[in-house]
Order: sequence, then structure tokens, then C-alpha cells
Amino acid sequence: MPSPSNRVILAAAGSRKTQLIIDGAAEQPDRRTLITTYTTENLAQITRRLQEQTGIVPGNITLLGWFSFLVNQAARPYQAALLDQPDFIHSLNFTGQRPRYTPRDQLRKFYFDRGANLYRDGVADFACRVDEASGGAAVRRLAAMYDRIYVDELQDLVGYDLDFLDRLFRSGIEIIAVGDPRQHTFATNNSPRNKKYRGAGLLNWLQTRNDRCTVETRAESWRCNQQICDWADALYPTMPPTKSRNDERTGHDGIFAIAHTDVPAYIAKYGPTVLRNSRAVPTMGLPALNIGLSKGSTYDRVLIFPTKPMLAYLRTADPNPLKAPDRLYVAVTRARHSVAFVVDQRDATFVP
Repeated sequence: MPSPSNRVILAAAGSRKTQLIIDGAAEQPDRRTLITTYTTENLAQITRRLQEQTGIVPGNITLLGWFSFLVNQAARPYQAALLDQPDFIHSLNFTGQRPRYTPRDQLRKFYFDRGANLYRDGVADFACRVDEASGGAAVRRLAAMYDRIYVDELQDLVGYDLDFLDRLFRSGIEIIAVGDPRQHTFATNNSPRNKKYRGAGLLNWLQTRNDRCTVETRAESWRCNQQICDWADALYPTMPPTKSRNDERTGHDGIFAIAHTDVPAYIAKYGPTVLRNSRAVPTMGLPALNIGLSKGSTYDRVLIFPTKPMLAYLRTADPNPLKAPDRLYVAVTRARHSVAFVVDQRDATFVP
């Protein structure tokens, strides 16, 4: 039987998953709680919203980025179990690459740069090895510190991060992990470990852990109207369909395709937030936000400058050739009322 305390909540875009974490953490002031997530943007959003709701970050709640958690609270305290030195680790090397073909048993060369900073791709791996070498002391220490751990943006965890999460599932700490496999726009590392469980493959990993956690699905969106939900759901036809709780009608609702020549008038009339895949995508000189950075945000309307694969999907509605359906899903589901794609004149459906 799954653990009665560990829960994984797979939540569609707009299902108020961040609010679930904030409410759960704030309503039990007697429980020592850690909230952790991968991106600094998401950690800042959680911190801000928690402060808005409670006035301050309550003393029983700790907020940490995922890497800070792994380095400072898992790897560093028991590093001597692997390195025979209690103070070797300096910090994190987020962007560097370790030398190719370095054997894994050469610990200092494999996991660290010359400044004793852990390479990003090896942090979770090293934390797992420290816990193993210390006879589980690293995770027992966490169990002595926290009653409950919230892991937000679960879909961002890849490689050995899943192995460390598995150790947390068996720790006695109540683990509540929240995420959406359809929003896998970031990854904690580039390790080939657990590669098959990235993105939508996370569902298969969870099935192999059904004795350690219960899995719940939240398939309601309080953000997107039903037209937007249906369009986004089509990108992942095997996932549960999303029910919209947004019944507001504005007179310009749903999904549209507009010609480049109509963009200035569209911007003037509707004031959408402009999204792009990356800086490499031209946006007619308009200020734009990268799709990955928009994750977690809500806008009334968005205007998307699509990539070539996205344009192909608009014509064929076949999601199989899409290499990054998650980015398209995230972009579309930022909007409450309308989504417009900038296309060639022949593909335009919107008449100003």
C-alpha cells in the first residue's frame, strides 16, 4: 500500500497548486515545514505570496531552492563519509562542465571543480552517495529537522534528483510533491540518469513508486477558459482533460491566429502579453517574455510569436513531431481569456 503521508499532486495549469502549498504550510504552525523548488523565480513567487497571506514568513517554515537544499542540508553535513574531509565543499558550480571521461570513483575530479564547487550535474548524485556512505545519516538528519517537505515544480527534477526524492519518500518525513509533467520547461541537470522519466515519463516513474506515495490529479483550471483548456489538452491526449472554472466572457475569448500586418492594431486593442520561445525568435521589435520565465504567471491575454515547429502544429494539429510540447502548453495556459498566434497571412483566422 502507498504511504498514507506522502502525496504527489499532478496539477493542470491554473489549478492553484502554489496556493495549495501556501495554504497547507501556513495552516499548521506547529509543524516544521520546508518548501523547496528548483527555479529562483518560483521560489521568489512562493515567498512573496506567503508573505502576502501571512504578513511574514512564519518561523516554522523554511524556504530553500532545490540546490541549496541538496548542497547545504544533504551533501555538506556528512561529506566526510565520502571525502574523509568535513569541510571540503565550497559551493555550487551551476554552469561548468566536468571533464569528459572522468571515472565516477575519482570523487573530487568527478563531482568538483578546482575550487571545490559541486558541478550542477553531480549534486543530487553526490547527495545520494553521501547518504549511502553515512548509513542514511544525511536523510535521518533531515527527518530530525522537518516534519513536512513540499517539493514544488516536481516535473523539473531529473536524473539523480528522483533518486534523492525516493530516499525522502522512505524517510518518515511527510513529502508533498506538486507538479505538472506538461510543464517540463526546465531541468535540474543534464545527467542521463533516469532519462526515460523526463517530462511525461514522470508518470511512469511514479507508477514504480506507488508503494511509497499516493498520486492525485487536479484537472481543474481557475485561470483558463474552456476553449484554452481544450486546445492545451490536445497537446497531451493521454492526460486527463481539464475542466475550466473560468466562466467569464469578454467578447474576445479562445484561440486565434493573426497576420503580422494586424499585430499593431491587435496590440493596441487588446494589450496582450507577448511571449516567445527565446531571444532567437523575432517579435517585430515588441518587448517580449521568454516562455520558460512566464511559467507560474497569469495574464488576461497572450500573443505568441511561434517557432517553426509550433507553426507546423497549428497547421496539422499533430503533436507527435513537436520536440517541446511543454513550452507550447505553458505559453497557451498563461492566459485567462485569449491566446493569439502570429502567423502568415494565409494562416490567419482573426479578422480585426
